[in-house]
Amino acid sequence: MAQLHGVETIELTPGTVAVTTIQTAIIGLVGTAPDASDGTAASGSSGTPILDNVLDFTATLKGRGGNIINVEAVAGQTDAENPVAVGTSAVWDPESLTLKITLGCDENGVITATPAEVAGVVNEAEGGKVKAAGAGGGLVSPFILQLSGGEDEPFPLNTPVAVVGTTLLSRLGDNGTLKQALTDINDQRNALTVVVRVAQESEETKQRAAVLKGIGLLSSAKSVTTYQPRIVIAPGFSEDDAAGKALETVAGKLRAIAYVDCASGATLQEVVQRRQSYGARTELLRPRVQVSNADGQLVYRPYSAFAAGLRARIDYEKGWWWSKSNQEIYNILGVEQVDEFILGEENCDANLLNMQNVSTIIRRAGFKHWGNRLCATDPQWRFESVRRTADVIEDSIQEAMLEYVDRPLDRENADDIIGTINAYMRQLVGMRAIFGGRAWLDEELNTAESMAAGVLYINYDFGPKSPTELISLRVRVNNNYALEEMLAA
Repeated sequence: MAQLHGVETIELTPGTVAVTTIQTAIIGLVGTAPDASDGTAASGSSGTPILDNVLDFTATLKGRGGNIINVEAVAGQTDAENPVAVGTSAVWDPESLTLKITLGCDENGVITATPAEVAGVVNEAEGGKVKAAGAGGGLVSPFILQLSGGEDEPFPLNTPVAVVGTTLLSRLGDNGTLKQALTDINDQRNALTVVVRVAQESEETKQRAAVLKGIGLLSSAKSVTTYQPRIVIAPGFSEDDAAGKALETVAGKLRAIAYVDCASGATLQEVVQRRQSYGARTELLRPRVQVSNADGQLVYRPYSAFAAGLRARIDYEKGWWWSKSNQEIYNILGVEQVDEFILGEENCDANLLNMQNVSTIIRRAGFKHWGNRLCATDPQWRFESVRRTADVIEDSIQEAMLEYVDRPLDRENADDIIGTINAYMRQLVGMRAIFGGRAWLDEELNTAESMAAGVLYINYDFGPKSPTELISLRVRVNNNYALEEMLAA
């Protein structure tokens, strides 16, 4: 061991690590936008209107790749021994990504090139990646410029794209389902949304196939965008059971919840019958909501985008362990079909739907989401907030455990893992997200053979908080209060 006369400092790494809670308010959205922007070509200009020598250059291909293209224009040089006029020419240099222009001049070396002349040779340059436009009568002066402003296609087909808020709405165009769905989501709160744009088809079968492909691509969202959707929707398409079941399938892969819309005009019986086709990661939404579109017309729209935005808002404002039931929905004017709601009445429409694991909307000091339940048959997992609590805890701990993989399998590593999980449980208890939780070694599964095989078994539990779905008030008349008053007098 080296010897030291003095003081040394050694930084020690603690055995436990902090568990970071996963992001929960991430929405996966599939839809169409046939008029979406296909990108912007890089461009640049030279000259001035005063000199009437403006030249506009534009990359032939749209996208950010055009932002590294240069344009250089130099004056032509005459031969000193045999002075003759030099013509205007343009050459594309693929190695330097530069358009090199020689400006024509007379035998005395005076530039004679006009914008129209330069534009003509640029547009005819072999292999050129730049086009030019100019019609002025002035003379072009030498210049150097780099094209800029090129943007890639913001919503390429069948590609997950992460969007926050409404900044890119104008790039989607007015037709299709995506622009309106993003507007509906963000009416509740600016939310992080992973968008998959699919082709708009005229034939029903082709459209269904395109939507199913797009829904399947949500499972690759984290690899492409680094964000994993926790709520998945396809407004305008999930009324079809093919799309609804596809959403449920991808929700299972992502530990997400699928919000599935019901068809316009569906009866209570049809909705309840349909619910039997879905399972523990699907919330069936009965109503369609009335909104005002951009033209001021009142229209009915699928509810799933509003519900997803509401879920994101509750996650941000209250916490992912809160139910979104009995919470106000912003910016809707009504519902297509009114489900009767009478507080305390078991046989009203809203309660009958809720007891069949279908959510609806009630009007009570505003329009409110009404329903806590997924389409699960297991009472343990029928509440969305409980299902999401489990997803959050399981995913968060799983991500944190990567730190311990491939370390020596010994008591120290096991204690560090257990300490990490228990610390996270205490944190969640402090947030009032759960009642409690703890981790421990599995004494039966951890054997000499399993440890020799490099396998460590850790158990943990937690106590989620169910929503207060029913408050049962028990009341009776007590005539003794009258007697007490009389005797006190």
